[in-house]
Amino acid sequence: MKNRQFTLADIRNAISAGVISEESFTRLESFLVAQSHEAAETEKFTLFRGMNDIFIALGVVALSVGWFILWGMLTESPAFWVAPLLAIAGYVALAEYIAGKLKATLPSIAIMAALGATIMLYAMALFMPFYGTGSGLSTLESIIEFGEESANILVLVTVIGFAFQVGFFLRYRLPVSFALIAAGILGVAWAALTAAIGPAIADYLNYLITATGLLLLVLGVFIDSRDPERINGWAECAFWLYVMGAPMTIHSVAIAYEASAWVMVPLIALAMLFSLVVDRRSPIISSLIYVGYLLQSGFEGVAIDPSVTIVLVCFIIGGLVMAFGVGWQKARHVLLAPFADQPWRRYLPPS
Repeated sequence: MKNRQFTLADIRNAISAGVISEESFTRLESFLVAQSHEAAETEKFTLFRGMNDIFIALGVVALSVGWFILWGMLTESPAFWVAPLLAIAGYVALAEYIAGKLKATLPSIAIMAALGATIMLYAMALFMPFYGTGSGLSTLESIIEFGEESANILVLVTVIGFAFQVGFFLRYRLPVSFALIAAGILGVAWAALTAAIGPAIADYLNYLITATGLLLLVLGVFIDSRDPERINGWAECAFWLYVMGAPMTIHSVAIAYEASAWVMVPLIALAMLFSLVVDRRSPIISSLIYVGYLLQSGFEGVAIDPSVTIVLVCFIIGGLVMAFGVGWQKARHVLLAPFADQPWRRYLPPS
């Protein structure tokens, strides 16, 4: 409960504790549904709770920028090897308080990114001497270049990053970490393939990105199906799976087929239908970029002034966004009403 606003989970807990009866809850729920003209918003996530979260996140970013600049200045000093350990300890202390106690999402993401980057860069620096490049250590940029050039180090760093995300999620339950874990599994697979096959694997990069995006979407649908009302913390984990999976799928397909209208129009239509069915807006948002691209290409084909083209594209995209935003629940109801009696309907959010 926050600001004396009770959630469905709070009421469920009250029923479990015997404070109110199940019958009373059923009558209350029926009354509230009858008073509502449309289904409640089910796609909620908390990136920040107020300006204080943004304020703290800015502080973490500023500290992190200063830390990486300082670390880069120490590359010719023995302190280069000690400073990261102190920084890691500091970030862990911040995470314990900000992610563990305050439960502030945006600052926690900033801490997670800085801590993960520090750990992976430090791991690469430690392994550079074993590859005969210890004398070449001069800047953080050289460490990054080393990681890009060595397939074996790429695998190692990917595994370390994956393990870090798993640990961060298990410790702090940060929803975005869950999506990064899911993506990291295929990241490890990609790194292993790169090490085994070599540069030739780059020809299949788009296919792997598409497969990764689809798997993230499938995992998101599975998690949502376990909690159609979206009243527990896993719903926010699923949100981030869609946020990552939708653009990975749509953009990789667009690149593979050079954004051909014959491919993109059906893909965009499918993304819109999928968004409405699962009650998630990320696929639509990702597809709108290519709606704009296709519109611009079409207008250029009929020799319309470029300035007018931009205006028309903005008006059409803006109109589509407003239409979906205002009529979202109505559109879902119309689309799903014919399937109200189907068994699979109970796995989707109410419409």
